[in-house]
Amino acid sequence: MIESSNARPLAESPLWADRPSFLASHRALAICRHELEMLAENVVRGVAALSGTGVEQKSKERLSPGRCIVQLGPVALTITWLRSTIDSVADGDLLVIVWHGSVAPRGEHLPERMTAPRTLVAATALWEEVFVAAGTDQASWVWQPKDASVTGYSSSELAAQCVERLRLAYEEFREKGEAVA
Repeated sequence: MIESSNARPLAESPLWADRPSFLASHRALAICRHELEMLAENVVRGVAALSGTGVEQKSKERLSPGRCIVQLGPVALTITWLRSTIDSVADGDLLVIVWHGSVAPRGEHLPERMTAPRTLVAATALWEEVFVAAGTDQASWVWQPKDASVTGYSSSELAAQCVERLRLAYEEFREKGEAVA
């Protein structure tokens, strides 16, 4: 058996104490990207499933890394990962907003033709919440509301909550007879 001159366990060493927490690690960045993709996929699937529940309009989705925008008639949902300058999951925020109005519409590009401009409803926030990542490994990953002591939501649970908020907003403005933005 090889004896060590340092009999202290690794967990007590100063090198172990300086090691970053899970959320500050590079591994957490990869897991965060995966969780954001899963969140966006579940939101898109959940909104598509609303068509059987009285939602008459087809949704328009715009997905990019760290961002998901879903326009459903006169309302929209945006989910955005806000990174810090340190690019650490521990310092990032997940911003979720349900909007009334058109959010980031695709412009109709017809340079050789003059078309009548569409009148768009200026977007106003109806509901907003900021979440932070919490957990000590991938298995315990949750999205926790930033200003609450709630346990947290898995990506699929948060997606379901976001889709439900969007559906409620859609129903509210459909009852008012509002046209598509």
